[in-house]
Amino acid sequence: MTDKVEKYQEMMDLFRLYFNFSKRFYGEEVKFSQLTPQQGRTLMYIQEHPGMIQRELADNFHLRNASVTNMLKNLERDGYIQRKQDEKSARIKRIYITQLGEKQVIEMKKSFNLILKKLSSRVDEKLLDQLIPLLKELNRQVRND
Repeated sequence: MTDKVEKYQEMMDLFRLYFNFSKRFYGEEVKFSQLTPQQGRTLMYIQEHPGMIQRELADNFHLRNASVTNMLKNLERDGYIQRKQDEKSARIKRIYITQLGEKQVIEMKKSFNLILKKLSSRVDEKLLDQLIPLLKELNRQVRND
């Protein structure tokens, strides 16, 4: 008989397999993009939160400030974002998406929706109906709410 720790380990292994498959699937489907997956997620987040500061990005994605600095430099260099000085404080730079960035986000969202349709077509809806409440409860217990 397996104990609780072994069951938990098996669950974690299955999550890893699922996420690795999803990552490969997304990678194959989104080859057209010049952006890394992290840059894509960042660009979408900036679009949803115009005028944010770098620290907010680092906090949201749990990244080091230096990593965010490099990523933003690349996105700015390639014309996807621009940083503007804050009106009240010269030390603060606010981040905005450009027209090119907006176009890229629209294309990425179209691709992601297509990918979600392809992936969801492989899964029985009844399974999703069972799985979603279980995962919500698992998250609640792990967070200890």
